[in-house]
Amino acid sequence: MATAATTVPAPPEAGSAPSDLPGVTHRWVDAGDVRLHVAEAGVEHAAPDRPAIVLVHGWPQHWWCWHEVLPRLAQDHHVLAVDLRGHGWSAVPDPTGDAYDKRTIAADLVALVDALGLDRPVLVGHDWGGWTSLLAAGLAPERFRGVVAASIVAPWAPIPVRDLWRFAYQLVAGGPLGPLLHRGRGQTFLRLVYRAASADPRRGRGDADDPYLERYRDGARAAAGAAMYRTFLLRELPALRARTYAPDVPPLPILLVPAEGDTVLPPSLVRRGAGRGDVTVDPIAGAGHWSPEEQPDELVDRIRTFLDRRVAP
Repeated sequence: MATAATTVPAPPEAGSAPSDLPGVTHRWVDAGDVRLHVAEAGVEHAAPDRPAIVLVHGWPQHWWCWHEVLPRLAQDHHVLAVDLRGHGWSAVPDPTGDAYDKRTIAADLVALVDALGLDRPVLVGHDWGGWTSLLAAGLAPERFRGVVAASIVAPWAPIPVRDLWRFAYQLVAGGPLGPLLHRGRGQTFLRLVYRAASADPRRGRGDADDPYLERYRDGARAAAGAAMYRTFLLRELPALRARTYAPDVPPLPILLVPAEGDTVLPPSLVRRGAGRGDVTVDPIAGAGHWSPEEQPDELVDRIRTFLDRRVAP
């Protein structure tokens, strides 16, 4: 059962308020040394035999990427969608040192679970959110019951040299001009990222009210987004290639959910994370990289099947 966590007002640097979603409430929670925004629904379903679900977004998004998934799961589960540090409406640590190392962000997730008093929730992550969820499960497996990771390779899976071209965009996203490209020049770079990774070619042509583009017009958040990739390219990828980054598979049920239309992280690459531990792979058809929004029903079905068949009460 969840216990009361320290809830604080929205920080003044948060700017515009998070978008409304029926049945969803918002709060800010001190998790370790960072203040995180959490969108929450289905609190009435919290029970010892029904794990809470923590939804973790990727780049360049925030909690809103779950706006189709969260209400469906909240029909019978306590569901929380968190904004990672530097994203959405969470605090934005200075992008130096280890601030945006994914292991630091994974520690944030563990601290959030502890602050909220959640009894071994299930983590469901997309993109970097899936990566950090898997890292959090490895960091503190006793705090979780399982992980669903969508549209991401596993941090213990080798990436063949022949597939490194798929990550060329990261040189731009994490390069010296990254913060400028995230927020300026009409945010053309981010629009291209959305469109290129989508099964729907119309995606990425958002207007001025696009919920993701709006957050990245803030210079601090644009710098944080670039730091996510700069840290990966300079520190994490070399360790990953050397098989020293996260060699162990968490001792938990894990479901990897690639999308068949994902040109960056196709099922063939994601499957390299299976074959060890309790890891299975179940692709989604009809979606590109943005499966929580492109095929929410398919993703929810897989999450529910995972909860029913593989997660212990």
